[in-house]
Amino acid sequence: MARLYHVEVARHAAETDVKWIDNLLSHFDIPGVEGGRQGVARKISRDGVRHIALIRRLNRDLRVPVSHAAAIATRLLAGESARAIVGSGLELHIDRLALDEEIDRRISEAVEASTLPRRGRPKRGVATA
Repeated sequence: MARLYHVEVARHAAETDVKWIDNLLSHFDIPGVEGGRQGVARKISRDGVRHIALIRRLNRDLRVPVSHAAAIATRLLAGESARAIVGSGLELHIDRLALDEEIDRRISEAVEASTLPRRGRPKRGVATA
């Protein structure tokens, strides 16, 4: 069974803030992302984290609008080619091995550094700060 992560892990891997990820996931269907309805926490697979991180890089580093970045990331991460035609005579290529290694490292860092945020009401008799 594939491991699922919360938004904080994706935030760390994508080097962005939670609000940016929430906006992305609210407007686009990203492969590997489940949930997100009111009261249901999002669950993100490793593939979903990869998509989010690549979309963020395309948006931040290449100034590609998020809507285009989401479509390009889906094409780049689908199948084995790691190439996408992005215009007439223009092709984008990523080093999938390097991307996967970096995302895996950042996921490990995030898992070590963060804890799953508690949801819902506190249990009875438990004092809160």
